[in-house]
Amino acid sequence: MTSDMNAATGATTAGTGNTTGTGTGRGGGRDGEQATAARTARPAGRSRQPLLAGIDIGSTHCKALLCTPTGGVVARAQRPTPRSSDQLTYDAAELTSAALGALTDCVRAAGRAPDTIGLTGMAETGVPLDRHGAPIGPVLAWSDPAPAPHAERLARLHGTAELHARTGVLPSAKVPLARWCWLSEHHPERLNRMRQWAGAADLVARSLTGRVGTEVTFAQRTMAWEHGSGTESGRWNAELLAEAGLTPAHMPHVHAPGRPVGAVTRAVARSLGLRAGAHVVVAGHDHLVGAWISGARGAGRAADSMGTAEAVLTVSDTPPDLAAAAAEGMSWGRHVDGTHWVTLAGMSTSGALVEWFCDRFLYPVGREGAAAAANGRAHSGDRTAGAAGPDAPSAPSPDELTVRYRDFARLVEQDGAEGTGLPARPTGITVEPYLQGRSAPRPDPAARLAVHGMASRHGPADLALALLEGAAYHARWMAEVQAELAGTTPQTVTLVGGSTRQRTWTALKAAVSPWTTEVCTEAEAPCLGAAAWGGAAIGLDPAGIRPPSRTLHVDGSNAAAHRTAYRERFLPHVLLPSPGN
Repeated sequence: MTSDMNAATGATTAGTGNTTGTGTGRGGGRDGEQATAARTARPAGRSRQPLLAGIDIGSTHCKALLCTPTGGVVARAQRPTPRSSDQLTYDAAELTSAALGALTDCVRAAGRAPDTIGLTGMAETGVPLDRHGAPIGPVLAWSDPAPAPHAERLARLHGTAELHARTGVLPSAKVPLARWCWLSEHHPERLNRMRQWAGAADLVARSLTGRVGTEVTFAQRTMAWEHGSGTESGRWNAELLAEAGLTPAHMPHVHAPGRPVGAVTRAVARSLGLRAGAHVVVAGHDHLVGAWISGARGAGRAADSMGTAEAVLTVSDTPPDLAAAAAEGMSWGRHVDGTHWVTLAGMSTSGALVEWFCDRFLYPVGREGAAAAANGRAHSGDRTAGAAGPDAPSAPSPDELTVRYRDFARLVEQDGAEGTGLPARPTGITVEPYLQGRSAPRPDPAARLAVHGMASRHGPADLALALLEGAAYHARWMAEVQAELAGTTPQTVTLVGGSTRQRTWTALKAAVSPWTTEVCTEAEAPCLGAAAWGGAAIGLDPAGIRPPSRTLHVDGSNAAAHRTAYRERFLPHVLLPSPGN
């Protein structure tokens, strides 16, 4: 998944029982603080039940957990994802080591090796493998903008709408097909030696089993996979692959949901303390795996994955209106169950808005000053802050991030703690929350952060809260448009991810939305989902695992005020064309 709001490194917790409660002690507790207590796992006992492992290979952290067939988490751990100095590549051995290191941390904490291992993680990131299965060069991150000219060329040759209708995705720098075209121009020696492509999760699967395989929700992010109709999952498109000089034989085999890529080899088992023969399953794209396990499984259900970036997806029985989805900048494809369809949209700067505010306004006054500002003000006229300066840190450590998000939460929660409770009434400030353009709905690369209606009575706390309002309003807009495209009536939107620990933010989302809003209280939903689909390899029903969630109830009058602000102030601003368009 996208990076959690309570970034931390190398923390491991062992525990027993079903996943319950609000997430405290599960990698992040109140105010996003990392749980530090470790507990001893209960012995397996005489009647041994299977133990399932899930690994999430993320752009910021690699996370793992062990659970029972009913979802009781036995152990969890995470390690930092070791990105190269250019921030655009990963060393293949280091990335694999981080993922498997998190798993072995769990095994040591639990005192048992898992019977199955499910893998999820970031899409679009991957590496060419040679005929021996060795990586050729570094793992290439999805975030590198270099392939953009090749994406534009593909759009000109094949048509943007046509590519979207065939593959489910729009041309962009992050799709692997554009990346392969870039390699053919700039590093032809790598592509000439390539015998197979492996995504990040596929690479870890190979390190465990010696085999390469993937799953349809990863394949459909490449822009080289053509969807099938009915029950057919689809196929690799030879015509599109030929643009990079590749063929379907260069692509990994796409396994059905829950079908194993292979089994843990004896050598790997001895080296890592795992169980030889344990099935390894590539479960799929982290956003979809986390959404599915959290309850977005049937038509009309939706999920909002909240992190540094944000993804909203809606489940349907049939594909959405393809032409309209392309115009709205939304992708589509199969869900991880292989039967339902999803419509997916992203916002690249969601939690990044919080990080931007902390860098520019909160931390230039120092931690003590920020905390004092949050604790000492009772009215908007009392709010003060220091001036932003050039000394704001650009790359805070995980511990610093934890403190930052805690202080930000205190700042924005103050209003909610007074009077009517969460959420506070609208600030009166309307924010267009686009630091780097808007991808959906109404794609607008020229869209930028804009603040309307800020007056002399407003202070930094108002601006901070208005940023969350703008992000919450945009999430409703994405879900609303997706429901129209998919022809479904929104029933429930489940919030998942690290940013759900910002209770002011989740309250705002519940307030502005006319549907039921739930919060998944399992901190590592993608890991749990991967474990569930790994269990399918030994005959367990993935649907038997459902993490706990809670329904959000908010003040009715304040909710009405936010819905009015969404309709009468937010939408009119964002629907106007950006200057220069």
